[in-house]
Amino acid sequence: MRKKISLILIALIILVSILGTFCSAKEIQPRTVTEDDIMPISETAPEEDGTMPISETAPEDNDNTGTDNTPNYDITYSDLYVFEDKDYEMNQLIDGNAFIMVNGNVKFTGEVNGSVFIFANGTVEFTEKSRIIDSLYIFAREVKVNGSIYDIYGASERFELMENAYISRDIKISADDVKLRGTIYRDVYLAGNNIDVKDEKTSLLVGGDFNYTSAKEIEGLQDIVSYGEIKFKLEKEDAVEISLAEKIKDYAFSAVTSIIYALVIYFVLKLLSPRFTESIAKDLKEKSIIAFVVGLVTWAILFIALIMSIMILFTAIGSPISIIAWLIMTIIIYISSAVFSISVTGIAKDKIQAVKENKILEICLLMVVALCVWILQKLPYIGGLCNFIILTTGIGLIIRNVIAKKETEKTVEQNVE
Repeated sequence: MRKKISLILIALIILVSILGTFCSAKEIQPRTVTEDDIMPISETAPEEDGTMPISETAPEDNDNTGTDNTPNYDITYSDLYVFEDKDYEMNQLIDGNAFIMVNGNVKFTGEVNGSVFIFANGTVEFTEKSRIIDSLYIFAREVKVNGSIYDIYGASERFELMENAYISRDIKISADDVKLRGTIYRDVYLAGNNIDVKDEKTSLLVGGDFNYTSAKEIEGLQDIVSYGEIKFKLEKEDAVEISLAEKIKDYAFSAVTSIIYALVIYFVLKLLSPRFTESIAKDLKEKSIIAFVVGLVTWAILFIALIMSIMILFTAIGSPISIIAWLIMTIIIYISSAVFSISVTGIAKDKIQAVKENKILEICLLMVVALCVWILQKLPYIGGLCNFIILTTGIGLIIRNVIAKKETEKTVEQNVE
């Protein structure tokens, strides 16, 4: 029984690994930047030949000898990977891409000759010295930009483009509160509620179109959009009233779907391994507490595995491994409720002689059990708790009877004792 299912899982893993090799990300080459794309981020006067220094920290030559213009950080000729559970400051010169995941605030004072990916549970601040040659992809609670970036894609609660910020191309941002100053060389694509683009002293300068979606129009956009067009889309917040008939229809559809899904899983398991349904029924009847404990342990393992898969997702080897891990976790969670219904049906079948001798009655009993399980999951107040218990027990039954029955049984029984 377990041998057949193991062969199927191995075949799925091989298939996903082959597809992952074709879909894995390639190293992003640094973008070739022209003079039109670069805006000086310092106030240094231009040289005699008309050229403008790029930044005050740029080295004069490749050897970085001890001159006054030598940067106070080393050049890293590779991609940067940062995973921190605290605040982090990026003050390096990276000749590659940067991947930063931080459970805190990020202060960005360095330069990256490539793209930057940031996920932060706090405020991300780009100072005047910061510089990104390629794109910035960012998701954070609050974002403050005051440096030079090629283009920006992101979402946050608050987003601020400060006075000295220069975006060489576009920004595509979704945020609740937005304050825009500085210069955007091309287009703006914006979704937000509170949008501020100018005051008495400063204003935003846009070289292209200003496209935005909001609950109200922005006043004074004509003053900051010199060459492009202003395109506004009203965000409607209409309350949708659902009639009683529609609610009944939705609940009926959900219930029928759950029943059909349980039947499909039942027939698939019968086809792959006829003894599997009997095994999980016996396991639920005799060792239901152990199955639930195994499910709890599995939830913890899945959580840790999810974090690890995200950490290695951006690597060439980690991409297929992460996809395989997510696929296995999704399949186990997705079928756990149906496995629980099938095991309960097996217990009831052993106590009813007529059902034991008639396959049609067994299928009808499974449909009734699946409906009862669905009702428990939909009950007000306690439905969430019932759903958690059902899913956890179902996961425990799968782990014990498919992946590691003997090893898990010994470990859990020792912990229970």
